[in-house]
This record gives sequence, C-alpha cells and structure tokens, in this order.
Amino acid sequence: MEALIDGRSGELRSFLRAMRARIDPRDVGLPVLERRRRRAGLRIEEAAVLADVGLTWYSALESGKDIRVSAKLLDRVARALRMSGEERAHLFALALPGESVPAHADSAHLDAIATGFTIGPAFICDRAWNVRSSNRLADRVYGHDVAVDKNLLARMMLDPAFRALHEDWEEVARRMIGMLHLAYGRAPGDVGAISLIERLSVASPTFVEWWNDYRLRDYEPAEAVLSHPTLGRLRVLMTSFVATSLTGRQPDTMVVLQPPLDDETRDRFASAMRGEA
Repeated sequence: MEALIDGRSGELRSFLRAMRARIDPRDVGLPVLERRRRRAGLRIEEAAVLADVGLTWYSALESGKDIRVSAKLLDRVARALRMSGEERAHLFALALPGESVPAHADSAHLDAIATGFTIGPAFICDRAWNVRSSNRLADRVYGHDVAVDKNLLARMMLDPAFRALHEDWEEVARRMIGMLHLAYGRAPGDVGAISLIERLSVASPTFVEWWNDYRLRDYEPAEAVLSHPTLGRLRVLMTSFVATSLTGRQPDTMVVLQPPLDDETRDRFASAMRGEA
C-alpha cells in the first residue's frame, strides 16, 4: 500500500492528482479518445492547458519541485480543477507554506471554556484530534475521562462502541478526516498528525479510502445525533472554533462546544449534570 505520508511535496502531489482524477474531460470541453485513455480524469497536460500555465511548470508543481510559485498561478490551478474553498486553501497551504508551528502549544488557559460549559458536551483538542481537556458532560457522553485512547478519530475508526454512539458515524468520521487533512496541509511536519495518519493507514482500510477522497472540511457547525446507552437519543450542534490567542503558534487548537438542539436533549443533559441519569 502506498504511504499516505510523504511530507509536503508528497501531499501536494497526491492532492493534485486526486483533484485531476475527479474531473471528466468532457465536462470541461475536452475531446476524449476512449481507446487511448487508461485513467479517469484529466491528464497532466490537460490540467496545464485549462489552468493556462506551462506544462513544465505544472508538472514541476505537481512533482513538488522547488519552483517559483505565486498566488496568481495557484488561483488559476484551483479554478481549472474546480476546487472548493477548503481545497483551494489546502493547495495554497501546501504550495505557499508559511512558517511552521510547534506541534503542541500551551492551551491550559482555554480549559475554563470547556469545563465551564454546562449545557452540553465541550472539550479541547489539537489538530490531530487528541483531547486535551473536557467537561463533565463530554466525559459522560463520550467517555473522555476513562478512554485509554484519547484520540477521537482513532476511536471513531477503530472502536465499535464509540462509533455506535453516532447515528451517522460515516459523515462525522469523514468530516473529522477532512478537517485533519486541512490541518495537516497547514503543518505537514506535525509529528502528532503524522503518527495518527500512519497508525490509521495501517489499521483501517476505510480511513485510507476516505483520506484519499480529499473531502476537505473546515470548522463549520453541523448537527449530530447520538444514541447513548443510558442517556438516550441526543441531538447536538457540533460547533468548533480556533482560539485567536494561539494563532501563529498552534492555529488548529479546537474548542468544541455541543449545545442541545431540542428540549429532550436539554433535559437529559440537565439530569446527567444532577447525577440523575
């Protein structure tokens, strides 16, 4: 199996190939000779033509070679390959990287946000989905306090009991993988993210498939439905934001808050906080 982690240049190469592969040449007005085309998607020379860039330059870009790259040229590539906002951001992060950030910045000053949130689960995690702190409801719902594995994505992909909590676990897992992919693009030297990706690439063929799909996601609210063995059915709004106090040091430290979306869920959380459930 091809390694999923190959540094910034390897990620850029895999990403651009995946973007090319999903585009039908006929959808962009290119002639197709079926007998001569062995792979789906755009050929590398077709991508260069659509982006209005030189073939030599585009080939070097996709190969991760040290070439002159500008925002204007990357924007042409993003438009030609019909990239979404998240995909475009991923391309720019890989091809025009800023200064690297440390793998883990001190987020202790954020703990009070999570522990003080009482209407729903709340926790703080890093870009690789390692939980750093959590409130009582997050511990009750997800078992953060007793879990041997503190990584949420690993539990989602490898732990059937944790997966069963989520009625639409595939969508949740894909969203988490998409967010990890964006974070990795911003800091491909993060040893924590690399370790997680390598571990899951060995343990979960499904993770490999979804990682290679490049369904990139950013920090956006989404509804989640949980089926808890004692608290019952819970509907929460999964929200996350990045602390500006860590911008420039660890921009992907996430504060995750999950307020209830209906009265039943709100009442069940309140009962759990009182120790009745």
